[in-house]
Amino acid sequence: MKYIAFVCTGNTCRSPMAEAIFNKKAEERGLPVRAVSFGLAAVPGLAASEKAIEVCREIGVDLTGHKTHFIYDFQLGDFDKLYCMSLEHMTILTQSVGVPEDMVELLGVVDPYGGSLETYRMCRDVLAGCAEEILAKYEN
Repeated sequence: MKYIAFVCTGNTCRSPMAEAIFNKKAEERGLPVRAVSFGLAAVPGLAASEKAIEVCREIGVDLTGHKTHFIYDFQLGDFDKLYCMSLEHMTILTQSVGVPEDMVELLGVVDPYGGSLETYRMCRDVLAGCAEEILAKYEN
């Protein structure tokens, strides 16, 4: 089994949606890869945002059990790849934390925090597309 991580700021919107969508698709395809998520400024133990839960429910993905994780809740060397939502996240990981550049990849997903349900839906759909692209790497 291989593991990847999705990285954002607070681990309440983008990265938990990406994690849950990715894992559902990976399980459905029987692929030996799973995702976790964490935030670079997360307060551990919080729930996903209500809007993230709602828009994921619309596509059959359950985020109700999500609890936020901070970067140091994990051993970063255990991951096959770290997928960053923004260039800032990638820069922090490579320059401040010392993660090798070949271990991180930029997704470039805009933060929906504070936005409308439609903003969250657009974010969810972008993340679903990202999950498809990443899964394709493990199918080959």
